[in-house]
Amino acid sequence: MNILNTHNHRLVFCIDDDAPKEYIKRWSEFKLKCESGNNKHIVEQIKEYCKLETNKAISYLNRMEGGIGGDNNSIHKQLRFRNSIVGINDNHIIFDQVVNTDIEKWTYDELDDLIYAFTKIANYNVKAKCVSGYIEMRNNDSYSDNYLDSDSE
Repeated sequence: MNILNTHNHRLVFCIDDDAPKEYIKRWSEFKLKCESGNNKHIVEQIKEYCKLETNKAISYLNRMEGGIGGDNNSIHKQLRFRNSIVGINDNHIIFDQVVNTDIEKWTYDELDDLIYAFTKIANYNVKAKCVSGYIEMRNNDSYSDNYLDSDSE
């Protein structure tokens, strides 16, 4: 099933709140690598752990923030790392732009597969099984008083 076009999606990864300081230190170092734009090697590792051939075959997104998907915005679906260098200081690694095009669309199975693969890579870098991920969805019209009304489109 293609992702809903009525919602914004993000892939969010976090380390357990009770993780020891040494794990959190490694997580912070890994987070910096992911969100600094120098992450092509991480994307290649993610693709190796993916189960779906569609995810294994997808290109690296050669943008400032890096990510997954082809470089042509009008043709290729994309999944972009959040660039936390601009002052965001939290404990999450986020793919904050899940972009569909008229030609290529993400499916929930593909996003789940990427969560599985990224979690494997993150836990390897932290040297523990304390990282998890999820799909975050927000209704595009959530600030509208009539967000449930199909006529509000």
